[in-house]
Amino acid sequence: MKVYSLDRVQKDLGHSRQAQYLFNYVRDLKAKTVILEEQYFDKDYVVDYSKFYARSFTTHERFTKRLHFFSHSFSQKEFREVLENNNMQLSHIVRESYLGFVVVKPLVDARGNPLIGRTILKPYSPCTEQDSCNFVEGEYSASLYGIPLHVKSLPFQVQDIAVGACSTVALWVSLHPLYDLFGVPMQSPAEITERSASFPIEYRSFPSSGLTREQMIVYIRSTGLDIESIDIESKIESEIGECIVPDVIRAYIKAGLPIIATVELEKMKNTYCHAVVISGYRCDQTGVIKELYVHDDQIGPYNPVVSDEGFIEWKNRCVLKYDRKIVEKLLVPVYPKIRLTFGRIYEVYLRERKGSLSKEFSTELYLTQVGAYKEFLRNHFIQDKVKILTTSLPRFLWIIWFHLNGTPVIDDVYDGTSVFPKRLLTVRFHDK
Repeated sequence: MKVYSLDRVQKDLGHSRQAQYLFNYVRDLKAKTVILEEQYFDKDYVVDYSKFYARSFTTHERFTKRLHFFSHSFSQKEFREVLENNNMQLSHIVRESYLGFVVVKPLVDARGNPLIGRTILKPYSPCTEQDSCNFVEGEYSASLYGIPLHVKSLPFQVQDIAVGACSTVALWVSLHPLYDLFGVPMQSPAEITERSASFPIEYRSFPSSGLTREQMIVYIRSTGLDIESIDIESKIESEIGECIVPDVIRAYIKAGLPIIATVELEKMKNTYCHAVVISGYRCDQTGVIKELYVHDDQIGPYNPVVSDEGFIEWKNRCVLKYDRKIVEKLLVPVYPKIRLTFGRIYEVYLRERKGSLSKEFSTELYLTQVGAYKEFLRNHFIQDKVKILTTSLPRFLWIIWFHLNGTPVIDDVYDGTSVFPKRLLTVRFHDK
């Protein structure tokens, strides 16, 4: 065990571009103290170790290092006081100032830098009173020498080309919220690559050359889920001239569903395929998305992305320099009982938005579950409240939401389990 200040963490974190991004990220989170676990048994790495590295001629360590970050300053002597005497005041400070952790694998990349393993850090929210942020996140816990720690986040890690490339990592990231929502089993990158190989390609599975889009879809369906594949290459636009990408992102992020984006990278007239996970967004009071947050294994978690092209072409503040980043497809893992596809409800949404009651109103489309939606309604003033709350509704709902600077006005509620759009009810909001 070592306790030290943030300015000394680079030695253990390494000097890869992802390590540099993470250092800047935790610094923006106002991290002041780091605790190093020198021998940490990481489940994902152990599975990958058993499937690949255990049978290598070169000896590889089975243990990783885990770095914990805290926003409060305390010394190693003070932390020992927490462990030895259960100092309640210091223990409270440790728990309340927890920002998350980074696992460093006992492996190196082509340049000799340590590989970043499972990383769970708080989302950095640059939101103000004029805008809001939405993230795909779950509650994660860590036991630090018997001290229970908790953080809301979405896990991240860097690709290990031996067992999985960027597409494998994107699937691994997307599994975590799906485990909480639909009970999808958690698997390591090596297990994901192995299962995806049931769709044949001419390249080897291990070391991994990356998964095709078809292999990614095969893997998602092998978990018992289905896939919503939305083609962006044609630059589909709505009848009112806005790109479809922000509408897809709002619809599914609010439902807590991760969105896998397949991206074409262009550099010096060469093109490369890449896969990332859209993990959140920032929007203004009218619902217009200003910035995306992306888990990109080549950069880091919650990487901010902006766009002048309706988020078809991306720009970000990363060290990777490409001439263009173009979104090709958005892949959304969905529960099979969500039978009303995005395409069908989107046509209805466009018609309703075009015929909106007033040009002052903003309109959004989003997917939700009945329990979450009724809890939302219970905390608002609506007409026929008791009748609506006691009405039997399907598990999944599509909501077309009319609002005025974020204040709800009208909801049109559609059956998410129906093949064709079926409006179940209209909810009208009022002040009191």
